[in-house]
Amino acid sequence: MIILSRIREHFPVRRLEWLCAGILGCLGLRLLDPAETFAQPAFRELATWMSEGSWGMMLFAVGAARFVVLAYNGAWKPSPELRGVFSIFGMVVFSAFALGIETAGVASTGSITYAFLALGEASNIWTAATDARVPYKERPDGKPSR
Repeated sequence: MIILSRIREHFPVRRLEWLCAGILGCLGLRLLDPAETFAQPAFRELATWMSEGSWGMMLFAVGAARFVVLAYNGAWKPSPELRGVFSIFGMVVFSAFALGIETAGVASTGSITYAFLALGEASNIWTAATDARVPYKERPDGKPSR
């Protein structure tokens, strides 16, 4: 219960990071689904970069790993450097999806949505960088005092 209360304390500040982790993980699951998502014209460009299954495995793995890092960050030891790395990855992926959909020549709201998700990740990078300014030895360990 202590672990959950610690995560609950950090969640309001990190809610966008949790949301982006969920989007990446669920997007990965959708791409691993037997339905051919990349058969749609909007994903034509993305399919030339990497197969749908490869995108799916990568996004699911990164989304799941990001959840682990966020839980670790909230329950035990702050890890802004890892959070920043995952946010950079998310920003690159969301930007790639926005660019890929936009260059496909298909009228789609997906490019706008992914572009704004990339901006959200830029905000997460800023937050993680601000948190990383605290020297490592001065960061709270997150463990309950006894």
